[in-house]
Amino acid sequence: MSTACGTMAPAPVSAPEKPTAGLWSLRFSGDCSGQEAESLLITQLDETAIVFDEFELLRNEAGEYVGSAIFFAPMPVDGRDIPYEIRYVLRASDDGGFSGTETIIEGGGHGLSCPIELEFVETAGSPMH
Repeated sequence: MSTACGTMAPAPVSAPEKPTAGLWSLRFSGDCSGQEAESLLITQLDETAIVFDEFELLRNEAGEYVGSAIFFAPMPVDGRDIPYEIRYVLRASDDGGFSGTETIIEGGGHGLSCPIELEFVETAGSPMH
């Protein structure tokens, strides 16, 4: 006959991990929910900045990560290059991700703002599933 000592207490639950660099998914919501999600490889994510592609979003005093980049696209009619800006404003979510807006402003000043969610997929360097 064998006996055991101890309790049947559940295993401790680990605290949620802090967001980290790696592969993230950018999902659109609201009026923009029909847009396809994008994969982003975030190379820096810490208390000061989120960095991916041509973007460096810096954390401001309000706790938001804010930044933009300017791109050029040819006009379909005459091929002239027109500048446009993509601007992000993100705030940390309770689930470990981020939420905010992606705003695209064309050279003429017209803009489109979409609500977005940024969700962690996997760490850089880990095997892809």
